[in-house]
Amino acid sequence: MSPSWVPWVVAFLSTALRLDASVTQGRDSPEDFVTQAKADCYFTNGTEKVRFVVRFIFNLEEYARFDSDLGMFVALTELGKPDAERWNNRPDILARSRASVDMLCRRNYYLGAPFTVGRRVQPEVTVYPEKTPALQHRNLLLCLVTGFYPGDIKVTWFRNGQEQREGIMSTGLIRNGDWTFQMTVMLAMTPELGEVYTCLVDHPSLLSPVSVEWSENQLVLSGPSWGRSDSGQGLCYLPIHLGHSTSSSL
Repeated sequence: MSPSWVPWVVAFLSTALRLDASVTQGRDSPEDFVTQAKADCYFTNGTEKVRFVVRFIFNLEEYARFDSDLGMFVALTELGKPDAERWNNRPDILARSRASVDMLCRRNYYLGAPFTVGRRVQPEVTVYPEKTPALQHRNLLLCLVTGFYPGDIKVTWFRNGQEQREGIMSTGLIRNGDWTFQMTVMLAMTPELGEVYTCLVDHPSLLSPVSVEWSENQLVLSGPSWGRSDSGQGLCYLPIHLGHSTSSSL
């Protein structure tokens, strides 16, 4: 954050909190209460369309907001009506709030884009059976994809080169807590001689999709099949709650 950026943020949030605090003045308020001001920026197609919304909250209930699409304050409860009317009659408050589309949202977007919008981390892919495999015994093949960013990813299962659309389950996207994601996509299968199963992963960080194969030849092997798109660290296995999916393309 650049030095010229800090004063605007501090000034705006200070103003918002002062406005929010005014809701309790001259009114019956409980001895203990919480007042909040929350500002959000919404971006469409980069900064082509930007919407700025600041919400004013009293005891967890939003009572008024400013919406840049409307260019004014709006009351959401009876409590917010006098405040919204008063703020809308203050040209200085309206001007600062409207200017936040550029001064807060667009400026913050360009400052943070290299670390968020432009950030790319390649996935690591592992394929392994749910339980010790045996020929002609029902099993699940798991394709664990982890450590990737952003969250846009497509995982597809193939059996002998044919895309599989039945018997697919997925955990959905899971946040790792370190600005990366993971996902496990499972295929219900019964291994037969000569069969080859392939998990294909496509992600914005990859020049071309990564594929990892598993076949009945690995029935005598221990451990999973690894597919790594970079030289990162080993994988961390986490507990997984299964969820059904009707498609293998996520």
